[in-house]
Amino acid sequence: MQSYKRIDKEHIKRVFDKILPQFAVIPLIALIVSNIAVYYGSRLINVLLDRTYLDLTGDLDRMIPVIPGFAVIYLIAFPFWYITYFLICRSDPYKCRATVIANIAAKLFCGFLFIMIPTSITRPAIVDEGFSAFLLNFIYTMDSPDNLFPSVHCLESIFCFLLINDEPLFPRGFRLAAFILAVAICLSTLFTKQHILPDVLCGAVIALAAYTVRRSLLITQYRPIIHGGEIR
Repeated sequence: MQSYKRIDKEHIKRVFDKILPQFAVIPLIALIVSNIAVYYGSRLINVLLDRTYLDLTGDLDRMIPVIPGFAVIYLIAFPFWYITYFLICRSDPYKCRATVIANIAAKLFCGFLFIMIPTSITRPAIVDEGFSAFLLNFIYTMDSPDNLFPSVHCLESIFCFLLINDEPLFPRGFRLAAFILAVAICLSTLFTKQHILPDVLCGAVIALAAYTVRRSLLITQYRPIIHGGEIR
């Protein structure tokens, strides 16, 4: 009986290791926890310091219409990010560590900007009926109009696309789909009036910086991963 229990436990462990290897568990938890800590921690600090929030909305931002249908794309961003991180982190311990370190570094810098440049935005009243309008009002209810500069939605989406684009295991069509989705998510932050243009641009710049940090970590600290003559 004991041998059967031992075999069952070993079998279950092997199954779980195939789904999510042990080397990826703590890094993925750290990624999620850091995201929550930075986002809500910076908000708490601004409240405690009684900071004055800036509205950086410009004329170009005011010309962008509200399109409630983009609320669907805005919400799709969340599974896009975490599925990407799950697939990348489970594939290789070196890629896992480099990805998580680069991501956490980017989030810490976002937290610094949230505190140093606290921004807010005036949201429009959504009076339309329908599922899209319901989703957009749901987003407004769940997410306070602060911690805007930079846009974490844009940062995460562009960073995830770059991760996918670097992976030789993903087919070209999958990479193209990831690019289109990342662009659509960035647009959704504007058409839902969750962000303005400076937020999007800053998020994109930080995503590129995080990607550069990740590549540097793979090359210098862990190991070069060669694919097609290039460091992947």
